[in-house]
Amino acid sequence: MIELLKHLRLQVDTIDDEIIYLLSRRFELIKQIAKIKKENKLVIYEPERADEVMENVFEEAEDKGVSKDVVEALWKIIIEEAGHILKED
Repeated sequence: MIELLKHLRLQVDTIDDEIIYLLSRRFELIKQIAKIKKENKLVIYEPERADEVMENVFEEAEDKGVSKDVVEALWKIIIEEAGHILKED
């Protein structure tokens, strides 16, 4: 039983690492988007895009049986950070 717990915890740790990696990739893409928007004098922050992202993740969460409240809390933070990245010079 102890070995199973260790194995399961190792899997959780691996998933945590993957989440951090994916967040890093997501934020790098946001930086690229910000650069393109600035170079082309496009609107930097689009609230409708944030709404679209939230709708998409809510749908995905529902399909996967993940709490909407948890997803909403996480994505509000992620979208807020993306907004900071978009506004950086």
